Amino acid sequence: MSTSDHEDRGPSPVASEVGAPAGPISFVRRREIDEVHRELELPGPDSLPTPEAIAKYRDAIFHQFFRERPEFTLAWPDSLYIPSEANYKNYWIAAPPASHRYRYHWVNSIDDRPAGSAASEATGHLFSWVNVSGLNPSYIGFAGTGVSLVPQATLSYVKVSADIDAVTESRWWFMPGTTAGFANFSYRGTAYVAGWEVDPVSGQWTLQKPFGARTLFTADESGQGGSAISSQVHAFTDLSVTLQLQGGHSYAIGVAFEVEITFDCRDRIGRPYKKQPGDDIKLWASIAGNVASITVST
Repeated sequence: MSTSDHEDRGPSPVASEVGAPAGPISFVRRREIDEVHRELELPGPDSLPTPEAIAKYRDAIFHQFFRERPEFTLAWPDSLYIPSEANYKNYWIAAPPASHRYRYHWVNSIDDRPAGSAASEATGHLFSWVNVSGLNPSYIGFAGTGVSLVPQATLSYVKVSADIDAVTESRWWFMPGTTAGFANFSYRGTAYVAGWEVDPVSGQWTLQKPFGARTLFTADESGQGGSAISSQVHAFTDLSVTLQLQGGHSYAIGVAFEVEITFDCRDRIGRPYKKQPGDDIKLWASIAGNVASITVST
């Protein structure tokens, strides 16, 4: 039933916008199609294209503009690696192969004794720590975790990146209010993503170049004084490096946190200053973080 009366629907709830992109998103090559189409336009005995010519044109259209859908699969993404005890359901619908779990962890030590740093391939948690409050020799605290990789291609280029969350903290506190001599202090905290070739006989690791690095904090202090604990929160997924790897060789691919404090402390006559009973000194730094996943893509 029709009627001349119309319903007042009011304004559309969808806002109209005027504008256009600056240019095409993509450019499709038409040379093949144009050549086929010219064949269709050639006059024949009856001025009509043959069925064969139309079929050729049709096939060219489908070949140029239509692509097969990628094969749907629930298999674990080949580029994704996660901690050895992580719940895979937080990452993907299907479980990963064992080769796509973290395998390694490493930390620094002092005289073959634990130095405070910690690393876990089970959780992906890393904690690097350095403390020179005793004015002991400067050194670097580090912690890392990673995966094992044996490329199959004769020569492979892989891009390595990681999903990283970290908290950095540091403290500078050197005998404020005293008349001690000269003192300079430098602090650094860095996150690395890198690859190492692993010798199958000796087990020795050789760092590959290049490697990716991001400085999370750096500071220079001098004289006597101090400050409250400095804390910073970091989260990033764009720290990456592209490595050239040889087929059949064994590699470790991973993430490491490093903290370092260097200093030069001297007494009033220029000799290296040695900590004395009652000295108020707090010189330390740390990076605590989680490497939720490592991606190795070709």
